[in-house]
Amino acid sequence: MNPTEFPIKDLLPHRNRMLLVERILEVNEFLSVSSAVVGDHWPLVCAGSASPIVMVELAAQTAGINNSIKRLKTRGKEDGNMGWIAGVKSAVFHMDSLPVGATLITRTQNSFAFEDFREVTATVTLDETVAAEITLQLVSA
Repeated sequence: MNPTEFPIKDLLPHRNRMLLVERILEVNEFLSVSSAVVGDHWPLVCAGSASPIVMVELAAQTAGINNSIKRLKTRGKEDGNMGWIAGVKSAVFHMDSLPVGATLITRTQNSFAFEDFREVTATVTLDETVAAEITLQLVSA
């Protein structure tokens, strides 16, 4: 799929400081890759750095891109783009903080899907260093 085929705001319900994903780098049937620059307006930012916990939301939004495109193509725009984190199966953070201005690349892959439930594995990197490895359980509306 062409990453620019769908605007991010058509794929994710997040707005303002909660919209973390800035660019879709790659998307296909199984995975999504996004980039985001840590902003001082992000949630969980204090004294020039973000808590690594924010990468859980970044992983969920990146997975939401893939799942929203699938939903748009199979069910149409009227079906919406809402989804929720049902569980954090695992989250391993390899950094204590994320500096404001750092570019994060997030890669997610659906590892399991059943109806509106997905289990997604994610890797977040900063300058080619793995910052986090996360497995999420997501439910779409």
